[in-house]
Amino acid sequence: MGFWTRDEPEAVVFDEVIDTDGQIWPAFTDDAGVLWIDVEEDVEVTIDRAIVDGQIRGAEVDDHGRIWIDYAD
Repeated sequence: MGFWTRDEPEAVVFDEVIDTDGQIWPAFTDDAGVLWIDVEEDVEVTIDRAIVDGQIRGAEVDDHGRIWIDYAD
C-alpha cells in the first residue's frame, strides 16, 4: 500500500522500492501508510522510486515515514 500524489490519495499495492543508489528493497506499508523495508537487518536508506505493477514510479518518504508515489508520469 502506498499513496499516489493526487487530490484524493488512492491505495496502491507494491512490493519493492528503490533507493538513491539503485538498490532494490522488498518493502511494505503498515495501516498508517508508513514504509517498512522487509529485511532481517536494520537499514537506513533514502527511497526515490517504487515498483508498482512492474513499472518504476517516482516516490518519496515524508518525515513521518509515509511513502508517496508519483503516478502522474
